[in-house]
Amino acid sequence: MIVRILSSSASFHGVSYNTDKIDRGLGELMKVSGFGALQGLTELRPEDYRNELKAVSALNKAIKSPQFHAAISAPGKTYDRYQLTAIAEEWLKAMGYGNQPYLIVFHQDTANNHVHVVSTRINKEGKQINRDFEYIRSVQQLNRVMGLDEKHSVTVDIEKALAYRFATIAQFKMILENQGYTLKEESGQLQVIKFGTKLADLSIEELIRRLNNDKPDAKRTTQLKAILMKYAKVYDSTIKQEIIPLPGRYGKPTGNYTSELAAHLKEKHGLILIFHASENKQPYGYSLIDHSRKAVYKGSEIMPLKDLLAIEVETIKEQLQDPVQNLMPVDEQSHSYYSALLKAVINNYPDIRQGLHHQGLDIRYSGHELELIDFTFNHSVPVKELLNEADYEQLQKEFAQSQETSEEINRQYHAIPSVSLATDVDDEAVHNRKRKGKNSRR
Repeated sequence: MIVRILSSSASFHGVSYNTDKIDRGLGELMKVSGFGALQGLTELRPEDYRNELKAVSALNKAIKSPQFHAAISAPGKTYDRYQLTAIAEEWLKAMGYGNQPYLIVFHQDTANNHVHVVSTRINKEGKQINRDFEYIRSVQQLNRVMGLDEKHSVTVDIEKALAYRFATIAQFKMILENQGYTLKEESGQLQVIKFGTKLADLSIEELIRRLNNDKPDAKRTTQLKAILMKYAKVYDSTIKQEIIPLPGRYGKPTGNYTSELAAHLKEKHGLILIFHASENKQPYGYSLIDHSRKAVYKGSEIMPLKDLLAIEVETIKEQLQDPVQNLMPVDEQSHSYYSALLKAVINNYPDIRQGLHHQGLDIRYSGHELELIDFTFNHSVPVKELLNEADYEQLQKEFAQSQETSEEINRQYHAIPSVSLATDVDDEAVHNRKRKGKNSRR
């Protein structure tokens, strides 16, 4: 879950930005709060909201740009409009805006469900809402609302990073930086920082002892090269700066670089391409984080950047695009069902891809974690929630291997009888349908 504080304004253009989304069918007004008598009217224009926000803001002439505008974004479709609205309400209270006039608007125009909130920084007593360390507090309060313990999270993330193969301190730093941490070396320690707060220290001497100076696995580097060559013919490898979209037509460069190819490899294969550049020039090289094999590589160990960029797109990408849209999370009963089904697929089929296909399922990467997809009902559930840690790691390896051969994409599967599930799992009840018979199969 991500929160961003967007631009301030004297004109409250955030209202127009969001109501325009609603008018174009790309947004939905979820909640109006603190607007007094206005909330009793059936038809409101954007200027009605703006005028009320300006009237409250006029109680403090010293603040020239009183608009408070923020966005809370979920990964993919993991949270629906109602869940995000509830999260936004609690977050606004924690940030001091619970009694302020505010709007919450759900947006559905990107791959990630998100809501925007618009309010004023001036309260009805004419005082400014506390904005000290606002960005840091915004993240801390969202974590609190979501029940996340930052100290525990960083400990887990560090333990996972130390399990990777890395040949330099810089490569180790990439693993954590890719998860949003900032790393700073000071007095023999590597400080792990997030949102301006130091969360942990690591001994650089200890990290040096953990460096792996052996040559990379030749078989794996060959496989990775094949993957890059294959998908560079489908997805554009042209490198461009990452841009954070802002309201209107504006965007803010992040200083990082990406490509259509890099985005695809991250989402579908758990492979992270990190491009290296200096002084705003085009990248001169790259590194690759292989989450499935827990290793970091220099790009030159796999394929020189110039060779990668020289590959021209030639395949019709629509053939490989994911047909699943509007994925929905599942409830606890469905978790039991999908857990039993996945275990049966693993244990009853000679090939996991074959079993998944026959059962109308698929597995893909969401970030660097695997996600089980039910094509029939557009359901989505993290595989980690369905298997124990050992089974999950084994599945990761098998899945990565199945992704590495091009024939898997268009492979034709033979009919194999459906697997039998345990009797305590009612697959029909999961989807609120009546079972047609005692031995009904999926």
